[in-house]
Amino acid sequence: MKLSFGTEVNHQPNYFLEKIWKGLMLGPGNLEGSYQDYQRRHLEKFGKCWDGDTFGEFLEPKIHTIRRDLDNEWSAGMEIQLVINLNSTDEFQFAPILRCQSVQRIQIDYSNLINDKGPAVFINYELIDKETLVRLAINDGFATVEDFFLYFNEEFSGNLIHWTPLKYS
Repeated sequence: MKLSFGTEVNHQPNYFLEKIWKGLMLGPGNLEGSYQDYQRRHLEKFGKCWDGDTFGEFLEPKIHTIRRDLDNEWSAGMEIQLVINLNSTDEFQFAPILRCQSVQRIQIDYSNLINDKGPAVFINYELIDKETLVRLAINDGFATVEDFFLYFNEEFSGNLIHWTPLKYS
């Protein structure tokens, strides 16, 4: 199934392609050839390299994504196609097909009933601590927890889709 990614958040580049590739390159297997191939295809299609390619060493890897998934379509073992510009003439698959390793439920609660200092985040119905929240935000491609909450700025319920073995417990 396709997972579509934007390339901007709040009109600023999010460098998700580069962050996802950084995570893939740190994983098992030698993907250097694949990286070069997808980068070349991107250059041919769009006439430019990925936005953050020149300073990618400073980016933290993005190793999962969070989706609303109302129909609960995602499950472990499914194929994942990572794309930008979904359903347009500029649709582009920017990485090899991956396997969904696991899916975890995620809720963000803004009621202040659980945490009077801000939103509370639950993974698989368990409240996560501040340290885990920092890891979650960075692993999802955000520079800070504050940036994470600027994006997820209201009540949220969905799935955390993993393409690496990482799980939050």
